[in-house]
Amino acid sequence: MSKPRVLEFLPLGGVGRIGMNAMLMAYGDDAVLLDCGVMFPEADQLGVDVIVPSLAVLKRWAPKLRAFMITHGHEDHIGALPWALRTVNAPVYATRFTSGLIQHKLREHGLADSTDLRLIAPGKPVTVGPFEFNFLRVTHSIPDCVSLAIRTPVGNVVFTGDFKIESGLRDGCEFDAAGFQAFGKEGVLLMMSDSTNAEVAGWSGSEDKVGAALAEVIAKCAGRVIVTLFASNVYRLHSVVDAAREAGRYVALAGRSLRTYIDTANGFTNMPFAADDFIELKDIARYDDNEIVVVCTGSQAEPRAALARAAQGGHPDLTIKATDTVVLSSRVIPGNERRIHQMLNNLARRGAHVVYSRNDRRIHASGHAAADEQKQLLQWVNPRWFVPVHGEYTFLQRHADLAREVGVQHTLVVENGTRLEVTPDGVRQAELLDVEPWYVDQQLVGDADTLELPQRAQIGWNGVVAVTLRIRRHKVHVSGTSMVKPFGVPHGPGTAADDLRRALDVWIAGLEPKLPDSAIEGQAMQFVRRHIKRVTSRKPVVLAFVHDVGAEPVAATAE
Repeated sequence: MSKPRVLEFLPLGGVGRIGMNAMLMAYGDDAVLLDCGVMFPEADQLGVDVIVPSLAVLKRWAPKLRAFMITHGHEDHIGALPWALRTVNAPVYATRFTSGLIQHKLREHGLADSTDLRLIAPGKPVTVGPFEFNFLRVTHSIPDCVSLAIRTPVGNVVFTGDFKIESGLRDGCEFDAAGFQAFGKEGVLLMMSDSTNAEVAGWSGSEDKVGAALAEVIAKCAGRVIVTLFASNVYRLHSVVDAAREAGRYVALAGRSLRTYIDTANGFTNMPFAADDFIELKDIARYDDNEIVVVCTGSQAEPRAALARAAQGGHPDLTIKATDTVVLSSRVIPGNERRIHQMLNNLARRGAHVVYSRNDRRIHASGHAAADEQKQLLQWVNPRWFVPVHGEYTFLQRHADLAREVGVQHTLVVENGTRLEVTPDGVRQAELLDVEPWYVDQQLVGDADTLELPQRAQIGWNGVVAVTLRIRRHKVHVSGTSMVKPFGVPHGPGTAADDLRRALDVWIAGLEPKLPDSAIEGQAMQFVRRHIKRVTSRKPVVLAFVHDVGAEPVAATAE
C-alpha cells in the first residue's frame, strides 16, 4: 500500500499565544519539527523557569522525527532544544549565527558532544525524508534568519518564521524578495507566516533610524546613559557602541546574556565588536559619568535581570543616580506592561530621567513585519491557502483578514493543538489534540499536574493550614486537643488560629471512636476548609495529621 498523500501539521506552540514556537510537520513515516522554543512563565506559575512544548507529544513522535529545522536564534525558537533533544536525539539544522547560540546552550546542558548540529545557508537546499528545504534570507532583529520554502509530496509550503522587510543592515544581509517571488511563481499550496504585528499599520521602522536616534540621545546627555534592549539585537547593540564611541564614551555590560550574544557575533558573523570599546562594569566608578554608557539586560523588567535589580537598589555594581538617563530601546511584550511600568517608576524615584517609546518613538523599531509588509509578502508568494501563526489569536484573525484583502482565496485560523491535513486539493482542519506544554523547575521537568502547579497557585493565593490532632479513644467517645499552624492565610491579628483550634477541640469530641486515623484526617481537612472559607472567604491547602495516643486505659479487677 502506498503512503497516503496527506501532509500533516500540528502546532505545539506559538499559534494563539506568543512564544514557545514549535510546528510539527509530518508525511507518512517522516516528521520534522520547525523551531523549538520556550515561553516564559506567568506570575502565578510559581517556581517555573521556562515552559517548553509537550515532551509527551515529542516522545510519541520520536520514531518518526528526522530533524529539528530552526529559522533563527531567538529563545522562543531555540530555547527548548536541550529538553527536546533529551527526548528525541535528531539532527538540528541552523544557520551559522544560530548554530553558535545553540552550541552555547548545548554546552550549558552537557549535550554538545551528543548533538548532531548541521549548518544551513540560503542557496543550499537540504533534503530530509520526503521534504526538500530551501532557505530564503529574511531580516529580523537578530542576525542570520531564514524562511523555509519547502517542497513536499503534496505541494509547496512556505513557513516564514519571524521577519520584517529591511535593507541596509550592518552584516549586508538583504531580504530575499526575488526568492519569495520565484517560489511563488512555482505555485505555493500553503503559507504559514508570522502574525506578531498584524494589527500594526504600515511598515516597521529601520535599525538605521533607531541608531541615529540613540546617537542623538547619547550625545545630548551630560551624565551616564543606561540603555536596555533585547540582548539578541546585535544590530542595535552595535548602534549603541558606535554612538558611545562617537560621544567619547566606553560601554559597560550588565547582564550575562549580552556577553553571550557579543561572543557569538564575534565568532559567527562578519560584524564583530572591538574589545577596546568596552570596560568592566565594576570599573565604571573610575571614569567620569560623561564617559560611560551601560548596556543592561532587563527590558521586560525580569526580576533577576540587571536593570530591574538596579531600579530596586539591589545590583552590586550599578547604582542609579539622579544624573542618569535610562533608555528603553525595546517594545513591551504583551503581559509585561504592569511590571515594566513599576520598574520605570522605581527608576524615576531614584531621580533618573527615563526615555522610552511613549516619550520618544524613534528609539525602537520592531523586528516583526507590520501590516503592509505582511501584505507585500503575501502578494509575492500568492499562496492558495494561508494559515497565520506566531501570535495571539486576535493577531491571527487580523493577519487572515490581510490575506483576504490581497486576494488569497482560502484562510484558516487555528490554535495550538489543531491538527491540519494538507492534500493537493487544500487544507482541512482535523481534530484538536492535547498539546499542553511542559514546565521546567530547575532539575524538575513535567506537565502541570506532575509539578503540582495548580496546588502551587492555590498555596500562593490562599496559603496553607497545618493541623495536628492529638486524640485518645474512649469506649463511646473521643477526646483530644489540636494544634493549628496557618501559613500565608489572611486573617485578623491573633484570632484565626485560636478560633480554629477551639472549634477543632469541640469537633474532636464528636468523633466516633472506631474511625481509622485516615478517615479522621480526611474529615478534619473538610472541617478546616469550611471553617476558613466561612471566616476569610479563602480556600487554603489544608494538611491534617492525627497522633493517636491510644485507647482509654482499662482498670484492673481484683480476683
